[in-house]
Amino acid sequence: MNHLYPGIARLYENRLLRTELECEQFDQALEGLAGDTEDAVIHQIFKVFDDDTEQEEVMFSLVHFVESVQMEMYLTQLLESLPEMLEHARNWAIVLNQRILQDDTYRRDYAEIAVRMPPRIRQCLAFLLEEIKEDQPRLYERKVNSFLAKLNASGR
Repeated sequence: MNHLYPGIARLYENRLLRTELECEQFDQALEGLAGDTEDAVIHQIFKVFDDDTEQEEVMFSLVHFVESVQMEMYLTQLLESLPEMLEHARNWAIVLNQRILQDDTYRRDYAEIAVRMPPRIRQCLAFLLEEIKEDQPRLYERKVNSFLAKLNASGR
């Protein structure tokens, strides 16, 4: 990965969390980013999520980090990162979107931001939300259908 912010590069290098050392390096790099919420940093951080990571509980610290960022920035950067995330971090994209769907405020704002995104991003999001709904219909069907109705109404 070229041109990554230094703190993000360290996270990226250790993202598979295969050894205790990688886990320590990951935690230290994440601590080093605390309070650093520039758009470029937040945008790049989504590249760190990887479905091949071996220590999911350590990777969850990254989930908590992105969720601690100013809401609009977090939601915007997540949406812009979705197409790329679906290639190597589909499960993490699902986790992040499920957590957003569970929160009324986040879900509402996410829909408002999503309708302004390019068609390619809206399609990725719709595809992912359908997958979430199919996987756990009782939990997500109503929320996803309502969200997709807003998304589709804007796409015309």
